[in-house]
Amino acid sequence: MRGAGWLLWGTCLVPLFLLSKSYATVGVSPFYVMDVVAVFALLATLRMWGPQAFSERRLRWFRAVAVGLAVMTVQAVYRGVAAGYPDAIKGVILGFYPLLGWFAATWVLTRPVEEAVRLRWVLYVPTVGVVAELFLGTPLPAAATGLYLAIAGAFSVQMRHLGNSRLLLWTLAGAALMTAIASKRGPLLAVVAAMAATALASRSSRRRTARWPVLSWSLATLGVIAVLGFSLSGDSVSDMPVVGGLAARVSRSHDPNTEAGANVELRMEMWQEALRVVREDPLLGAGAAHPIDVIGHGEHLNAPRAGPHNSFIGYIYYLGWPAGIAMALLVVATLRRTWRARHHLAAASWFGATVGVAVTACTNVAFETTYIGLPSWLVLACAYALVGVPEEREAADGAPPAASTSRAGRSVVGAGRPQRTSPILPARS
Repeated sequence: MRGAGWLLWGTCLVPLFLLSKSYATVGVSPFYVMDVVAVFALLATLRMWGPQAFSERRLRWFRAVAVGLAVMTVQAVYRGVAAGYPDAIKGVILGFYPLLGWFAATWVLTRPVEEAVRLRWVLYVPTVGVVAELFLGTPLPAAATGLYLAIAGAFSVQMRHLGNSRLLLWTLAGAALMTAIASKRGPLLAVVAAMAATALASRSSRRRTARWPVLSWSLATLGVIAVLGFSLSGDSVSDMPVVGGLAARVSRSHDPNTEAGANVELRMEMWQEALRVVREDPLLGAGAAHPIDVIGHGEHLNAPRAGPHNSFIGYIYYLGWPAGIAMALLVVATLRRTWRARHHLAAASWFGATVGVAVTACTNVAFETTYIGLPSWLVLACAYALVGVPEEREAADGAPPAASTSRAGRSVVGAGRPQRTSPILPARS
């Protein structure tokens, strides 16, 4: 059944990273093929993780938040259906994906690291999806593609530390292609933030030499020379290969009459409107799929089914302030746990991947939509479980905590095995 579990997870995530929304929305809302495959993967391995689901101490607080969000989602969906909101049933994702993350992380804690390492090739798939989009013209949402590349990028930096740069160069090529295809600021920011956060966390004060974690000096120098040469040629910045469209978009961000500027203003208005509406029922929220009607420049800029484009505000808006605060604190706790375990490269990668997810969540519906929500919750759950460092075991000088033995007899560090990786995002080459 172990092989069946890995096969089903691969069937769930490989097409998702490759086709994004085109695969994630196959089915009848809110029951999608991707979710059905994930559930079957968990059912196939139930005998392994089931006995530990409620007893695993490393997931105690994650479990509490996941159950709380599921309970709050029930009432939110019921109210949304009763009010006739569009796609209210789809709101079950708000509570369903946290549960999937909890179960999946519990299962990962029962597996030896060798099983996950064999699946490290999955991290190459997001760039394959970008290449397919380039040649086949298959539309991929930029936010989703950016999230997938951010996750892969976080682990590619760690592999670079281990002497293997193939995934790093492959992911950087994917990020460049993504920027050329869709000149969006947010997705590229998520990739850069994830890789930079991993590089920052990987720097240990005990290391005598520092290695350039992302690009070699030769590539960086060639890039600077290319930019200077293009600038001196007199051509417009918007005509620059790959990054020209992005540079033009950034330069127009202050102009409300352009798409780039309107998007910034629109998001601010949507967030303000969401927080205003939720004041009417701060404990239970506005209900699942409650539309946000924002009017700007004389036109309805927001699609009637779109959320507030901020997952932290989205949970507050749909489920109420208690649920939104709990979800935000869970992200903060995950970042704190992985940062405290940063002396281990795997922990640094999980920290970077979580940063990438959090950046995406600030400007998109990262935690409550199909093609972004599942990988986001899986990253958050696995990062929270695998590299947490309990306060009482952290050394006073900042050195890595001493190893201890888990109940199953396997070596762990702190509250998680730093060399372990998830079946989805293996952390070493």
